[in-house]
Formats: sequence, C-alpha cells, structure tokens
Amino acid sequence: MDSFISSYWGMYAVQTVLHSIIASALIDCAFIAWDIRGPRMTQRFRFLVIFLPAFSFPVYQLIRPGRGGVYFRLGSLLDSNKWFFFNFWGVPVFRMLLVLSAVITALIFILQEFLPMVVHLMEQLRGDGAAGGQPVEEAFALKIEDALEGLPIRPGSISVLDDEDLALYSNTWRDPRIFVSRGLLRVLDKHQLQAALAHEIGHIRRSRKPVLTIAYIVRVLMFYNPVAMIEFRKLAQEEEKICDDFAVALTGRPQALREAVGMLRPEPDENPEGGGSQGKAVIRRGARDIAAAFERYSLDALLKSRLRRIGPPAEDETPWGVPFVITFALIAGINYFVV
Repeated sequence: MDSFISSYWGMYAVQTVLHSIIASALIDCAFIAWDIRGPRMTQRFRFLVIFLPAFSFPVYQLIRPGRGGVYFRLGSLLDSNKWFFFNFWGVPVFRMLLVLSAVITALIFILQEFLPMVVHLMEQLRGDGAAGGQPVEEAFALKIEDALEGLPIRPGSISVLDDEDLALYSNTWRDPRIFVSRGLLRVLDKHQLQAALAHEIGHIRRSRKPVLTIAYIVRVLMFYNPVAMIEFRKLAQEEEKICDDFAVALTGRPQALREAVGMLRPEPDENPEGGGSQGKAVIRRGARDIAAAFERYSLDALLKSRLRRIGPPAEDETPWGVPFVITFALIAGINYFVV
C-alpha cells in the first residue's frame, strides 16, 4: 500500500480526491459570495470539480516534475503523506479511510449507476423494437398529435411502448426519439403530456452540447472518487432542472409539468414485502433487483427536488464570467500546493 501511494498513479488517485474536495468547497463559497443559483450557472461551476482534478495532476507534474518530492512537500499547503503514513496506536487510520471510501464509492457506482445504466440500455433496445411492432390506438395517436402542437419536433419522432407502466424517456443518438408508454398516455391529459414531451425535447436539444457526456466519462474514470460521484449527480440534477425550465418556457404551463412529474414518482406500495411479482423480485435480492432499488430511491429523490422548484423559469441574471475565472484560478492555484 505504501509503495502504491508513493507511485505516480497512487499520487494521482490521492490528489484527485483531495483536489476535488478543495474544488467543491471553493465553488460552494463562490455560490454564496456571488449569489449564484440558476442551474445553468451552477452547472458550469460544477464542471470544474469534475474536469480540473482529473487533469491537473499531470499538468502540475509537467510544470514541476519534482512536485512529489520531499523538498516540495515541505513547503506545500497540505502534504498527504503526513496523514496517510501516520499511525494511531499502530493503525494507519487515514489510509484505511482512503481505501474504505474508494471501495464504497466504487460499489455505489456499480450498483447505482453502472448496472441501472446497462438495464436501461437493454430496455431501450427492446423498446426500439417493440415501439413499432403494434399499431397505436387512434385515441393515443390523437392525444399525441394534440400534445405536439407548437412543439419543435416531428410527430414521427414519438414512439409508443406497449407497456402499462408509466415510462417516458428519450434517446439522443443520430435519430433522436421520445418513447412514451401506453400506461402514461392513459393517465396524462393533453397539457400534462405536452409539458412532459417538452422536457424530453430539452434533453434532445442539449445533447448537441456533449459536455455532460464527456463529464460522465471522466467521472467513470474516477470511479473511486466520492466527491466526483456527488458532484456529477448534482450536475445531472441541474440538467433535469434546466430541461424543466425549457419545458415551462416552451409550453407556459408549469402546473401541467408539475402534475406530470408527480405522476412519475414511484408509489409507496409499488414494492410490497410479500405477494405480487414485484414483491417476489425484491425477495430474490438479485443484482438487478438491488440496482433497481437504488435507482428507484434516487429517482424519487430527484423527482421530489424537481417538484419543489418547478415554476416560472427564472433567468440566470447574475453575471458569471468574472466569478468563474476567479474560482478557476483559486482552484488551480491552491491545488498546485496540495500533494
């Protein structure tokens, strides 16, 4: 363990975590100092926590190859070796905490992000094939046609899933499409459906700026970093809020969007302890069931957060350019002296 921490990749892993902590603290201070609240602006700042720690270490090493040596560490703001090689009653407490946090973060990544992503991708692939397999009822076709009035998307880009569960999602590949289940079409009225579709159109429009996808790739490479995990989830939550604002601006009906989002929340009795196919699925405790339980909990928390803020879209009025540059410089400057 000691030799790994002292190696190039060991120093990289340790410093990315430390640099992420400092970056996260500094952007939170920036939010307070400059009263930055809008999701578009806060998202720009949070990208710093993902990108800077991932690339700063090799850049710092190029600037000063001896940065990991004893001489530089003596004059540094924080020397991780003083903590990781410190034993308390013979126990390397901080090294144990480092390893434990990395393992827990990696497990959460696998259970709550990777497995649900694979399951969702498989469901999307099945949905692609099932969407056009059966004719759409005339009532559903008319409801979709009415809901699409005034929305910037082709009617042929909407596919109906032969599924009675409440499902709505979009893919942002070469041929973007929105998938909506028959179950959801039954419960949403015209205005609610229009607001929900407008939200998905927001995702499709914003997919043309793939910075969030690049941030996710970087976050995956830092699967051991708990700060990167937390900050990327905040990025994803802010992306949903941005698309909510887009939908409200497009339709002018925040209440309809709020009602549509509320219907997508998992019901408390969806997963009974006994009886029913879903209850049996929970009892089986397979990897997919555990991943689904984590995903369901996260989804409900996100939907509740969205419900609390949906309303007339607020403009990001606070100038962000100068605060962003100052925050960037502070993060880069301070982290240079954290080894």
